[in-house]
Amino acid sequence: MVRREAWSAGALAVLVVVASIHSIRLDVGSVARPGPGFFPLVLTVALGVVAVALLLATTRRRHGDQRAGEEAGPASEGPGAEPIPRIRLGKLVATAGALAIYIALFERLGFILATIGFLAFLLGALAPYRWPIAIAAGVLVALATYLVFDTWLQVRLPAGVLGRW
Repeated sequence: MVRREAWSAGALAVLVVVASIHSIRLDVGSVARPGPGFFPLVLTVALGVVAVALLLATTRRRHGDQRAGEEAGPASEGPGAEPIPRIRLGKLVATAGALAIYIALFERLGFILATIGFLAFLLGALAPYRWPIAIAAGVLVALATYLVFDTWLQVRLPAGVLGRW
């Protein structure tokens, strides 16, 4: 189990590096005047912190298991321990692929269309929501986020094919 967690942390770290590179290409700006790449960069840094925390927890657990020997057994089998949920590899790959496509199309399609497509795919194909609900949620979240960042906070998001409103 520890090996899987280490691989997950490593894959997450690779995703963070790729997403950070693409975020920096989008004019990050500054804290006082954030650009369209500011928010994605902040999210990828937060994701990087999660990757490091997962890697540190895995390393500690590995060293703890080596000291305890074979007596204690896996951490998930102890009394009162909750079973660790299994993630389907297909969903993980589909999510990473969808994120890569979202990043690639972000400037061309614009924030609104790219975000609607990304969220609708995540909710409709990977989560247990019907497509009309997934699309409606994608539209609502994308428009609300656009309103907050582009209109209220004056963070210019890529307009893409829709142009400025």
